[in-house]
Amino acid sequence: MMQFIHSGGPFMYIILGVSFFAAALICERFFVLTFCYTFKSHFFEKVIRSLKHENVRNTVKLCRSTSHPLAVTITEVIKNIGQSKEVIESAAYVSIQKTIPKIQKRTNYIQMIGNVATLLGLLGTIQGLIQSFSSLAALDAAAKATALASGISTAMNTTALGLIVAIPCIVSFTILSNKERAILQKYDEVLSEVIHIVTSDPRINAGNDETIKKAS
Repeated sequence: MMQFIHSGGPFMYIILGVSFFAAALICERFFVLTFCYTFKSHFFEKVIRSLKHENVRNTVKLCRSTSHPLAVTITEVIKNIGQSKEVIESAAYVSIQKTIPKIQKRTNYIQMIGNVATLLGLLGTIQGLIQSFSSLAALDAAAKATALASGISTAMNTTALGLIVAIPCIVSFTILSNKERAILQKYDEVLSEVIHIVTSDPRINAGNDETIKKAS
């Protein structure tokens, strides 16, 4: 492996460095989306059931038992129970807009790294070909074919390594982007249901004024 990298010239080391950065970024994104922002269906089903039973106190208690961003947004909705639907939707929108950039943070860099790795591979190949053709002038006719074949083979190594890095980056970017969209779609579904419950049931804030004030 080291011989393969060394034979490709300086661009091989640049691509290798880029690959380590991409690997760290992919692992970090998968970890964050899986453990910090993933949709906890069982938990939020409990929250919805509690709210449907008009138990605002228990709903607030559930939401405050976790630091999940969707629970924080639901708490913001509860704070505005009794207000108009527009005010409640605005509060939910402002809260969730603080979360979306965190969910999508740095994911686009993975796609960029995949493109850069491919271009670096091509650049390294072009440099290798230029050096190979330049060295032919000093050789006799018999040695030119051998030297040219060897030079082209070595130059192609950078393209190969660039693609080896780029393909996993593009695949990972697609998987992560789909994961982000699925998470945000679930968030939107739950928020829509919560807003519908608190705005369509006039009984939900009966006897819960003190709880709502405490949530505020």
